[in-house]
Parts: sequence; structure tokens; C-alpha cells
Amino acid sequence: MSTEFRALRVPVENLQKKVYSRERVSLDLSLGVGEGGIFESRGCGDVHLDFVLESNPDGIRVTGSIGGWVSMECTRCLESYHRELDLRVDEFYRRPGLEVVDELEKRLPQGMEVPEEDAYVIQDNMVDLFVLVNDAIMLSLPIKRLCSEECRGLCPVCGENLNRGECGCIREAVDPRWEALRALLEAEGEGGA
Repeated sequence: MSTEFRALRVPVENLQKKVYSRERVSLDLSLGVGEGGIFESRGCGDVHLDFVLESNPDGIRVTGSIGGWVSMECTRCLESYHRELDLRVDEFYRRPGLEVVDELEKRLPQGMEVPEEDAYVIQDNMVDLFVLVNDAIMLSLPIKRLCSEECRGLCPVCGENLNRGECGCIREAVDPRWEALRALLEAEGEGGA
């Protein structure tokens, strides 16, 4: 984990001692987006995080914003491009082992509970904001990341970026089931000449 991402691990021991106390966390990061989530990308993305952490008896509430530009790769042409972020965050980090209860202080049915591995949990008196930032950014992005709707992608023959111009390859769409017949016709054409 990089030094910047270590800065996203915020100690909350003092916040937990005084209920309803607040602490502000403000950071600037250079972030990129890959298959596995966000990563540090030197000078490629400029993301500003501005969060307020507020303690309550059951954990820490994190509110704030994520803004700026994040770098990512187009799924068609594989070129790097930037996407603007303007996200609002309002999440809760609960104390470890805290059960989810309804208004009548009854335990919720198991199907309605958030599994421990899917919840934001305070661990070792630390709140790991990396997980929250990664989730917020990744959920805000489209599944198919395109540099533009008109992106033509790569040539399937030579791999040239078709957004820069035609490559000259012959891209004839042939049904693979007809390849044997095509080979016979070409062999007949060569033999008959």
C-alpha cells in the first residue's frame, strides 16, 4: 500500500471516546482505475477527498465528497482518458461484532442483516477510507468504460487504434463454418489457372 493510501487509514480511538465528536479529513490523491479497483497513478488523476467523521455510540459516520478527475483505460481502444468525479458519501463504519437491530431493539432476520464482510467495520481503532473511496468510485463508473461513444476500438487483425485512422487491413467478416468451403474454392481456383 502506498504512503498516500496509508493516509486513508484514519485512527478513531479519540473519536470513539467522545460520542458525537467530529474530525475532518481532507486529502488530494492521484488515482487511476483498473480492473481491480483504484490505484495510485503518478500525476494521472487529481482527486480531492473531503470527509467529516462523526462518532456515535455504534460507530463512526463518514460524510463528505469525492471530486476531481480519475484516470482510466477505454475498454475499446485501450487508450487512457480522464473522467470527472463529483460524488457524495454518507456511510457508516460500525464497531466490530455490533449486531444490526430494528427500532424495537430486536435482532433483524438473518436475511436482512448486512454480513460482516460486506459492512464497513472499525478495525484496530482505525477507519480504512480506502475501501469506502474505492467502492464509491467504482460504483459510480459505467461497466463499459469508453473514452467516447464514437470510439471505434482496435483493428481485430493488426491491433491498430482505428480512432487514429484506417490501418488498411482487410476485415472481411467470414462465418467460420464456411472456411472449409472457402479453402476448397481457393484450391480449385489455383488448380484451374
